[in-house]
Amino acid sequence: MSNNLDLERIKQGIGLLTRPGDVHELRVPKAGRLKTVSGYFDDPEKLAQAIAELSGEAEGVYITLNPVNPALLARASNRLKPYAETTAGDCDIVERLWLLVDIDPQRPAGISSTDIEKAAAKAKAREVIEYLKGRGWPLPI
Repeated sequence: MSNNLDLERIKQGIGLLTRPGDVHELRVPKAGRLKTVSGYFDDPEKLAQAIAELSGEAEGVYITLNPVNPALLARASNRLKPYAETTAGDCDIVERLWLLVDIDPQRPAGISSTDIEKAAAKAKAREVIEYLKGRGWPLPI
């Protein structure tokens, strides 16, 4: 896959998950010698570029699903900061737009799920979807 295609897919994902003008933290924990890398973005183009640059370079590259306090831009505005000691916490979320449901089996870190565990997680996900749908929630993305 070309880098341009990767960047376009990243932009599509950002467009689905964020709203113009909202601030989201981009965080890379366990970034090797850089420790934790963090940045705060209200510019989707710069966010996409930062994600593309880090993809494949770290174990995980994450953004906050829900927007954070715009004042956090003062920490690292539309750029990444290595050795970040302070990152966004629950109290920094300004609005809940997304509900993340994490369905993982309990097992030691670094151990992949078995086929049985994957099937159980898919069944549980379907159960959660039906439960939320029955209470008026929209279908998940």
